[in-house]
Amino acid sequence: MALHEIRYLHQHPAVIRILLGILVVPLVYAVTFLASVWNPYGELRHLPMAVVNQDRPVTGMAWGRQVTRQLVRNRSLDFRQMPMHRAQQQLATGHVYLVLQIPREASYQLRHLPTATRPLHVTYRTNAGQSAVAAKMGESAMTKLQIRLNQAVVQAEQQTARQQLAQQTRLTAGQLRQIAQLTAANQGTVATLALSRLQTQLARGAQAMTAVTPIRLIQRDTHSLANNGTGMAPYFMTIALFVGCITLNIIYDAGQRHGKYRYFALAWLDKMSFLWGFVVLAASALWFGVWQINGLRPVHPLATYLFSLLIILAFFSLVTCFRLWLGLTGAWLMLLFMIFQIGCSGGTYPIELTNPLLRAFHPYLPMTIAMSGLHQTISLGGSITEQVAILVGMVVAFSLGTLAYFYRHQDASAE
Repeated sequence: MALHEIRYLHQHPAVIRILLGILVVPLVYAVTFLASVWNPYGELRHLPMAVVNQDRPVTGMAWGRQVTRQLVRNRSLDFRQMPMHRAQQQLATGHVYLVLQIPREASYQLRHLPTATRPLHVTYRTNAGQSAVAAKMGESAMTKLQIRLNQAVVQAEQQTARQQLAQQTRLTAGQLRQIAQLTAANQGTVATLALSRLQTQLARGAQAMTAVTPIRLIQRDTHSLANNGTGMAPYFMTIALFVGCITLNIIYDAGQRHGKYRYFALAWLDKMSFLWGFVVLAASALWFGVWQINGLRPVHPLATYLFSLLIILAFFSLVTCFRLWLGLTGAWLMLLFMIFQIGCSGGTYPIELTNPLLRAFHPYLPMTIAMSGLHQTISLGGSITEQVAILVGMVVAFSLGTLAYFYRHQDASAE
């Protein structure tokens, strides 16, 4: 079996190289993608969060300072103390994923907990527009934190109540001894009444501390999302645009000429103007689909569309340059490069929760730049000047690379 195929491969070593290249594609995809999602919840200690302590201590209590110290020293979460203006700025830019704000009246309100009419509201802010998954993970972490904080406060208050009760018991015992000396006949009745009063106070105090919820964490989202698809749109749109460029270069040979040209630049312009127009049409079709079929509603629709056109031009220039100079090997390298970028992009989980190797490459990859810009135009509404400059630079640099290929092969015979 397969003897004729084996003989054919022996006679055509190039086909063997192609098959070996295809063989590693599933390997690279599985290993890279799994590395990016391997154990995100076990890596929450790498997810940067900010704590802002605005609490004003009162006599005998500095709750904000105590909680801040505990959070910063906690190894299961990556809390960093910072002022409010810096925390808000870093939340907006994605350098932190959650901001916990301890209010000014925290110590005062907890100091008067037995007479408090409402729980202490502690606000934490997330930015779902930057990362919907990080916002959900932060919400889960804060739910657990609220339980721990309440347990600590209730236990401390119960300890204080027990100390006060013990002190009051000693005072009452002393009073009973004095009363007994004056009215020996009524000593049993007075003692019984006093002890009954103490027991009633203890029962009421225990019930109150069991029922109370001293602290409630309130979530505020800086940029909320209409749905999960809106948060994932930059990731899937970027992948789709890169896949389109690779597919085009595998099927359509950009280096083959269909006419005679006096100058190589004219041959390049004729070929590239057609292909540029084609990829722009492909990106427009993608935009129409996510707008009309999926119902995507970006903060800046026109900017999202135009930025998508720039993304596909940058990706096309990159892939085509490698395809022209290295042939199908170049297209294969771009396929592996795309798979590697999927793992490094942080599209599924925040990049801080992934493999250290992927985190190191993350900031410098084209898909990372493209996703960052789409997050701004779709959800955040911020500036994309830096992303535009980088992608324009890619278009220019790799277009010059394709132009150099046409110069190098300007004597190629016309088909």
